[in-house]
Amino acid sequence: MSCIGLLIGTLLLAQGLVFWGMAGFEGARATAAIPSAFGILLIVCSLMAKAMPNARKHIMHLAVLLALLGVVGGAMMFFKGLGAEDRDMKKLLDQGGMAILCVVFILLAVNSFIQARRSES
Repeated sequence: MSCIGLLIGTLLLAQGLVFWGMAGFEGARATAAIPSAFGILLIVCSLMAKAMPNARKHIMHLAVLLALLGVVGGAMMFFKGLGAEDRDMKKLLDQGGMAILCVVFILLAVNSFIQARRSES
């Protein structure tokens, strides 16, 4: 699961940088880089899980919690942007993309947790 965390984290990091770059790397538009922050946190959790196998379960549960926050935040802002009069498609893609990547991570993590539980018994 830590490899998947690295992959999703890297995708989020790249996504945030790309969309912030599309906004001209302006400080006032740094919120476009929020997916990068979530990506960095997922990468850190994944690297910690690899480095500390005894704490792997706890660290990956923390990563799922962070991804859940990414889903909630991304989806809320996405739907808020849909209701706006002046829709910005770049913002919608950025926010929706973050939510989707985080959902994918959560689903894969939950599946991994279930498989691990089954293999224990």
